[in-house]
Amino acid sequence: MKNVICAAMIIAIMMGCGKAKTTLSNQEKAVKVITAKVSQAESSYSLRYSGTIEASQTIPLTFQTTGTVEKIYAEVGDRVKKGQLLASTDNSDMLNIYNVTLAKYEQARDAYNRLKSVHDQGSLPEIKWVEMETSMEQAKSSLELSKNNLDKCNMRAPVDGLVGRRNIEPGQSAIGSSLSPIELVKIETVFVKVAVPENEISRIIKGQKAAFSVSALDGKQFSGVVTNVSPVADVISRTYTVKITVENLKYELKPGMVCDVTINLKRETVSLVVPYKAISKDSEGKSFVFVVSPDGRRATKQNVTVGNYRDSGIEVLSGLTLGEVIVSEGCEKLTNSSLISL
Repeated sequence: MKNVICAAMIIAIMMGCGKAKTTLSNQEKAVKVITAKVSQAESSYSLRYSGTIEASQTIPLTFQTTGTVEKIYAEVGDRVKKGQLLASTDNSDMLNIYNVTLAKYEQARDAYNRLKSVHDQGSLPEIKWVEMETSMEQAKSSLELSKNNLDKCNMRAPVDGLVGRRNIEPGQSAIGSSLSPIELVKIETVFVKVAVPENEISRIIKGQKAAFSVSALDGKQFSGVVTNVSPVADVISRTYTVKITVENLKYELKPGMVCDVTINLKRETVSLVVPYKAISKDSEGKSFVFVVSPDGRRATKQNVTVGNYRDSGIEVLSGLTLGEVIVSEGCEKLTNSSLISL
């Protein structure tokens, strides 16, 4: 009898231990996580691009007459004034023509002056006087034309500027090359040209301020204003050209220099922001976060719409409210409604 009682007690103890083990094995384990609150982003942010310095005005100069280039009076980099002589061609033919027309003009003028007094006295027929006036005007016109052609042998600067290129040498033909013999540039004011993607061009408007640094000048900082936004995209790159105007009174900025451009933007609405690590993506590529329950014990999956990256995190455009607590680290170990520990 005692043996039967002992056996029953052993079986009861074993069954109790089995139930305890089953309870422990079924108990849910809490995942250790780090949380953060949904905060507000700053009301402004920046767009960054690579830009190139361009002259505000480029003026290709050409000779207005045929002939051989005789002399060049300006070199690349020279600062020239309006009307300054830059180059000249052989003018011997034009000079001879001018001298002939000058002699004819002086002859006609002398005859005109001598017969004018006779005409004034009424001793010269009117028809003769008209012929004299006509001859005088013809000689004067021929002189002016020949002088104009003689002046065309000289290339002069139409405006103040710098000699940017020189594509001709003495002895070459003045006309025949596809390149402009001399090219002037104006760089008292320069443009910074940037290419903006189509998804960002709507955020850039005239009058916005921009800052840029130039690596060729040891990273020196400059500032300017957006003055031109192209309405048409480049057919190959599908980008839009934006030009920033910058004062360059010291001539530090030179065409062709590469720079890093920052355009500051402002928004009327304030965005919400969360840490980068808080954002996960499901198999369909949709973004989501884990929101911590009010008692701090569970994390629930919540789909969100994200925006731009910021220094403090990433924008959340929808799906969350200000002040909500989300999981910022440890998301990869969680499923929907997981038990968590802070």
